[in-house]
Amino acid sequence: MFANGLSSSPSNTPAPFHGPKFPAIAIRDDVEAARRVLTSLGVIRVRAVVGFSMGAQQAFQWAVGHQDFMDQIVAYCGTAKTYPHGVVRLESAISALTADAAFNDGNYASPPMRGLAAWANSWTAWTRSQEWWRLELFKPGARTVDDFMAAQTRYWSSKDANDLISQARTWQRHNVGDTPGFNGDHERALRSIKVPVLYMPCQTDLYFPIGDIRYESQFIPQVSVVPIPSLLGHIAGTGGNRTDNDFINAEIQRFLK
Repeated sequence: MFANGLSSSPSNTPAPFHGPKFPAIAIRDDVEAARRVLTSLGVIRVRAVVGFSMGAQQAFQWAVGHQDFMDQIVAYCGTAKTYPHGVVRLESAISALTADAAFNDGNYASPPMRGLAAWANSWTAWTRSQEWWRLELFKPGARTVDDFMAAQTRYWSSKDANDLISQARTWQRHNVGDTPGFNGDHERALRSIKVPVLYMPCQTDLYFPIGDIRYESQFIPQVSVVPIPSLLGHIAGTGGNRTDNDFINAEIQRFLK
């Protein structure tokens, strides 16, 4: 994935495409890069494409843009298009980060720490369900919500601001309907999918709410919608909770069989 700080990113690309000058990235670019790697290794078809969050966006992009490359796809905690509420939510985090004067339009000499802390506050509010917060399930790892937020701030403050913004822009702009031949029509793009799809929303995901998944699923010819029963919201798909992991793994294994 471009802009993640490991692949080509604003933080590690030399001039003239460094920092805020890094080019705009689409999910299609991530998929095309992966396709080139696979084909260079002699891989011409895969058993399945499995993706979480922006990886789920990639899974749908594979299924629409490279329809004969895989037998099945699994998309969990992610959708085939970013809808307006997601655009606004992401923009709020970007706005919080860039409001720090130290950000300097992305030309910072040192990390904009206040902006990164503001990003952490905005981002963390959406990562887990309201009930998770009400039940204070951040305990016993953190004594109080303030302790939990402090840990989140430390985590996000270790990231590069331009990398975060580039990834958020990629997420904001994604629409599988922008695949050539569909003229922006995501419903028609979803109808074109030839392979079986396992679509797994988390029941309490605030990033990719289950209603969006139910809406999209009506256009996919061969789809199984299996909600993940978790209070962790979007975080249910990140691998940190054994119960959620076991559920996801069992459903994927059942689907692939």
